[in-house]
Amino acid sequence: MLQADRVGEKRGLGRGRFDGRQEHRFCWDGTLGAHDEHVGQWGLVWRQFRRRPLAVAAGIVIVALITTSIWAPFLAHDRPLHYRGVNRFAYREAVRTLLELLRRLDASSAAATRSPREDTLRAIALQGRLMMAQLPPDRRERLHELLRQVATDDPNPQRVREWQLIVRREFGGSDVPLVSRAHWPVLASLRWMDVFFLVWNISLLTAWWWWPALHRVFPPPQVGYRRLCLGMGWVGVPAACALGWWLAVPERIDRTNYKAGVLAEEAGAATAPVVYESVTWPPIPFGIDENVLANATLQPAFWSRAKESRPRMVVGRWDRPHWLGTDELGRDVLCRMIWGGRVSLAVGIVAVAIYVSIGIVVGAVAGYFRGVCDLVLSRVIEVVICFPAFFLILTIVAFIGPGIFNIMVVIGLTGWTGIARLVRGEFLRLVDQEFVLAGRALGYSPFRLIFRHILPNALAPVLVSATFGVAGAILTESSLSFLGLGITVPTPSWGGILTSGRDAIFRAPWLIVFPGLAIFVTITCYNLVGEALRDASDPRLRGSR
Repeated sequence: MLQADRVGEKRGLGRGRFDGRQEHRFCWDGTLGAHDEHVGQWGLVWRQFRRRPLAVAAGIVIVALITTSIWAPFLAHDRPLHYRGVNRFAYREAVRTLLELLRRLDASSAAATRSPREDTLRAIALQGRLMMAQLPPDRRERLHELLRQVATDDPNPQRVREWQLIVRREFGGSDVPLVSRAHWPVLASLRWMDVFFLVWNISLLTAWWWWPALHRVFPPPQVGYRRLCLGMGWVGVPAACALGWWLAVPERIDRTNYKAGVLAEEAGAATAPVVYESVTWPPIPFGIDENVLANATLQPAFWSRAKESRPRMVVGRWDRPHWLGTDELGRDVLCRMIWGGRVSLAVGIVAVAIYVSIGIVVGAVAGYFRGVCDLVLSRVIEVVICFPAFFLILTIVAFIGPGIFNIMVVIGLTGWTGIARLVRGEFLRLVDQEFVLAGRALGYSPFRLIFRHILPNALAPVLVSATFGVAGAILTESSLSFLGLGITVPTPSWGGILTSGRDAIFRAPWLIVFPGLAIFVTITCYNLVGEALRDASDPRLRGSR
């Protein structure tokens, strides 16, 4: 009796039947389960990839770097993660802004324009919510009634002056009592894109739990539902959360100096801009552009000679040691490296996504239609290849100017030729196979044949090349930043930190060592993963290492 039959009889399924969960059980010995009937090409690639411990370790390092970059606001920030207390500075700033908006409301009504008036009313409502959040209930109701009058009544000059007088007299005095409540400054500083990648990263880190569950819920015959749930988990849920955040949380600039705050039981709490009853700071309580010139070029805290420089170190109430030292402006290097990883990794991934998209389209069109179309596109590819890529990027950036989006677009527009040649070769191999001929006989359009039937079978070498391309794009961005043509200050990047340490290589060698080490480790890990994927996707090399 076959093993499948014994399993089926044991579970009461009958001869020749077995549970789909057995097929897709995740095993750490390099197999997906007891049977391989439903294991596709990507399943075989993943199984071979997991047999390479060095590549798996490199993939874990890449995931850790990406996770650290995504969670940078919660790891390195000059604002508390959470505190309970009173923010006098934010309240007084809201009062001043509200008075100015009331004056503008008078001017916009005099100009008889509707759109500026609506924008002003929305801004007034926002400042009112900021004030009401810290007011006691009776004053909160009074302010709510005042804002309702502002939104509904005719804003003639006399009426506006009355409103301004009420705001100054009842809400603008220094004796206005404020209510202690919970604040989340870091969370309030997030943008919709931050929320998208945070939710996406959570789904990535929890994939070890929901991926096997997805296979158990939707066995192989229901692969369509599984793909739908997979797309919702990777794209749909993060996009919905980002959209909800964009609609519910308005962007605002918080200028509060939270490090000037004091605890409620300390002296000066009556006049401090922020009063804490309890407070939780990030592990690295420094901002990316928080400079203290007295702490310039401090050695890393773990260096043996760092103790000699500590007597001259200016330590704030809420500060902690600078574990990787400071630069020439007194900015924390570890904080800037975490935020700089966001820029460097984003440039690598987005630039590769741009040129992979271009290369797939060009290569697919050339390989599918062949003839004159293939001849023209192949000559265009050869012309672009003739230009040295890095010098071409330098020339374009010199004309359009440095910037993160410019760097992404330039690298994407100059690196697509290799992907196009790979896809063209795969299409020339696949275009005359039986499944393509059957699709043509059924009347499928070229668009459907190219992107739904042929392209999925030609993506393996593209994925391998893209992995190597991310490493090359990160190195290119770091080189441009080092030459002064990359990301502009104060936005940090690994190459930009290297540039700041170029003139202080003997006084502050850590400005060269740590960013250079981060670039080296990242590129090495991407190359290891790319090499493992290349071997795993090639049937001739499977099991050779």
